[in-house]
Amino acid sequence: MIKQLFIDFFNTIEEREFKTNKNAKALFWVNELQKADYNDENYIGERKAKRYYEKYIEEKKDVSVKAPNSYQRNFIAEYLGFEDFEDFKKKSFTENSETKDYIKTIIKEKPTTEEELKTNIKKTSEKILPFILKFKKHFLVSSVFFLILLFTYKYTLFENNNCIIWKENHYETTACITKGAIKNELYNIDIKRFKKVVLIRDMAFFTEGKPNYWYGRNKDKKREFFTARGVHPETLKELAPITRDILHSEGLLDE
Repeated sequence: MIKQLFIDFFNTIEEREFKTNKNAKALFWVNELQKADYNDENYIGERKAKRYYEKYIEEKKDVSVKAPNSYQRNFIAEYLGFEDFEDFKKKSFTENSETKDYIKTIIKEKPTTEEELKTNIKKTSEKILPFILKFKKHFLVSSVFFLILLFTYKYTLFENNNCIIWKENHYETTACITKGAIKNELYNIDIKRFKKVVLIRDMAFFTEGKPNYWYGRNKDKKREFFTARGVHPETLKELAPITRDILHSEGLLDE
């Protein structure tokens, strides 16, 4: 939590005082913020302030500086709007944990329809927005944004790309997260032409010798007919073009 305390501290100085670099922030802390004078054991010099910045913000490995004492921790926490450092730890841990738990929940509970997907994304944004507004400079924010983007990108781009689902006698486009959906990029079905039909004797079964219908068997082994090439919606097995023998066996052509 010490690292998070300093991240919030220096970010808040930048936000409130428009100090945008290490030197400016360190000088502002030393000369404008601290209440301890030079002879006080709690006094922070410019060099030490910069070292804190280098260790906790720039994450340099070879910086030698002691952790801030209780007075300094409480002073920084008060500047951030907390009662003391313990209050900072308690409130940060509680609200961060609630946010992380909620994110885990929304990702685990995968929506099953496109409408549920849209609702889930909306609810997620509404739930997390208050945390972003309150802790917009926290390290957690980057994690929250990343998870939101990952969630949205996965389900609206990858998971929602070129999928179809069977409806009564035809295919319709749908989100790939929808139960029963298949990726049409695997089958290249022309869903505008593809329909299940019942053949009758006066239909034009062939055009210039080429079949106008395809067939396949459903899960009950019953033969069914379709208006274009593709896969059977129940078995996902490739359909075959009709032949005169098939039509004869169905009683649709005379011997």
